[in-house]
Order: sequence, then C-alpha cells, then structure tokens
Amino acid sequence: MRLNKVGVISLLLISLLLASCAPAPGPSAGVWETILEIGSLGFLCERGWFGLGPCNYENNLVALMRVLIGILVFALLYMGTSAVRGLKENRNIAITVSIILAIMSVIFIPDALLLAIGTAYATITLILLILLFLAPLILLFIIIPGDSRRNHLIRVFLLIALYLLLTGLKNTAGGLV
Repeated sequence: MRLNKVGVISLLLISLLLASCAPAPGPSAGVWETILEIGSLGFLCERGWFGLGPCNYENNLVALMRVLIGILVFALLYMGTSAVRGLKENRNIAITVSIILAIMSVIFIPDALLLAIGTAYATITLILLILLFLAPLILLFIIIPGDSRRNHLIRVFLLIALYLLLTGLKNTAGGLV
C-alpha cells in the first residue's frame, strides 16, 4: 500500500515538473531548427576573424572525433577493468582507472589517425549500405529461373532496377571522388 502511495506521489511530482518545463503554446519551430542544425554538423565550422572566411571543419571534426573515440575507449576499458578481480568489487576505482587511461589514450592519438579512422568507418558503412540494397536484387536475379516469359520479364525489371541503382550511385559518388 505504501509503495502505491509513493508511486502516485512520484508520478504527480514528475508530471508537475514536466508541466512547468513545457514550452509556451504556439509553434515551436526553433526546436526543430536546432535539431537540424546539430544534425548538419554546422557547429563544426570554424571561421576566421569576425566570422569571415572559408569554413574549416577539420580542427573541430578532430575534436569531436577525440570525444567520441574517448567515450568508446572508456567504455571498452571499463568493461575490461570490471572483469579484473580486485576492481570488480570497487566500481569507483574501475571508473577512475578507465577515465585516466581513456584520456591518456585519446590525447596522444595523432590528428591524421583520427581522420583516417573516421574515413575508414564511413567507407565501411557506405559499402554495407550499398550491399544492403544491391544484394537482394542480385540474389533474386540469380534465384529466379529463366524458363518462362514471366520470369524473363521479372529478371529484366531486376536488371533495370540494378542499372538505375548503380548509375544513381555513380552519379552521386562521382562528385565525391
């Protein structure tokens, strides 16, 4: 019975907190603009004096990569230190050791290596996404026998779809190379 009262009171307090933090009524386009700005990585643009000059993404991109790689290294080190017998019982020491080693690791990674890691990850992701769309079409083309007119027609449509996907990919990626 007491747990139910505590749950109801907690739910009421959370509701009041959320209601007090709610935005003013009306269109809230500013929120979506902020989300789209973060997604476009526009905050990585470093301009010269007074905001003039060309945009230099490389320095800020390296800084963002350092933070992300640091979080990844910390997570891996924390999992590793949690498996150590003496550090398993004392969680605070495992966290401290993991943070210190992660910071030391990330500070001494050269900028060129961070950019190479990002490029390699992007390339692997792009290849997997391309295969995600092309592999089913190629498999269907191989699996469908060419013994009837209907199957020939299906295979022709699959070839046309493959051709359109590959030419679209060539035209899109042609500007990147």
